[in-house]
Amino acid sequence: MKASLTEQTRAHERLKTLARAHFGGVVSSLTPIAGDASTRDYARLTHADGACPSSIGMIMPEPFSKETLPFIDVQTHFKKIGVKVPEIYAVDEDAGVILLEDCGDESLEDAWRGGGWEEAGPHYDAAMDMMAAIQEAPSAPAGGRIALTRRFDPEFFTNELHHTRKYAFESLLGMDTDERALDAAFRKLCEEICRIPFRLTHRDYHSRNLMVLDEAVIAIDFQDARMGPATYDLASLAFDSYVDLGDSAREYLTARYWETCGHRLFSDKEEYERALRATAIQRNLKAIGTFAYQKAVRGAERYLASIPHTVRMVRAHFEKRRYFGPLQASLEHFLDALLK
Repeated sequence: MKASLTEQTRAHERLKTLARAHFGGVVSSLTPIAGDASTRDYARLTHADGACPSSIGMIMPEPFSKETLPFIDVQTHFKKIGVKVPEIYAVDEDAGVILLEDCGDESLEDAWRGGGWEEAGPHYDAAMDMMAAIQEAPSAPAGGRIALTRRFDPEFFTNELHHTRKYAFESLLGMDTDERALDAAFRKLCEEICRIPFRLTHRDYHSRNLMVLDEAVIAIDFQDARMGPATYDLASLAFDSYVDLGDSAREYLTARYWETCGHRLFSDKEEYERALRATAIQRNLKAIGTFAYQKAVRGAERYLASIPHTVRMVRAHFEKRRYFGPLQASLEHFLDALLK
């Protein structure tokens, strides 16, 4: 649950105090930033005569301990293995606020919409390199990391798909569902993707969570990182709900992953492509549920615009690789309805 207006005001004051103490000088402005589908709030602070022109304040829903907060733990790990992430300038645990590096306003989505592949292509290459760095880093650093002890499992993935059943099929569409039959189809898919080799995943590796700053690509929103199917982040990036990359760009990204990582993880391209499509089906269906939940529970209608594109990708997965016929049959009338 996001902070109330009173709690936000209090958090803003604590952020100003934190910024003055860390940078020196006066905080000349604090402007709330529209966040994505999370329980966190954000604000941009500008610092008059400070050591840094601006910073980003992140407001957590409650106080925390920096030793156990996943965001800080994952940021530490990613930074250690060479992944570009926002610097953490200062933390006020009791106030539940963190002062971060300002990575600007241009996301990979913005770069794509501004100039297509010609402009965004080099940034996608950088994102693929970052993905490889995340996956290929040592899996058990000294002292351990929270992200390396958390794992996807069939139950987790299946629950995500039931979230879609509840909020997209039942709530958004108003359709009846056969929960038991869908559960069997969901579990078969989720058990299959959990047999894919596991690597560390960002978990939400799409164009809105990759910022472009001075030609660098910086990962944000990484606090849910965990061990999962090696194709999971690739599925998130190549089959992005927010950006329709088109077939040629997707084929480039999937071929690039095969050349850098996939050939060492899968026996052949057929196995690799099945793994990618299976992961993408789960990921895209899960996203549809998230968008419907935002409308049903939070009243955020802007996410509904991403549903038709995501549905079309799910159908393309089914058509491209006909391994998943029973699941396709059980979902077809729901997918049809989501496109109307």
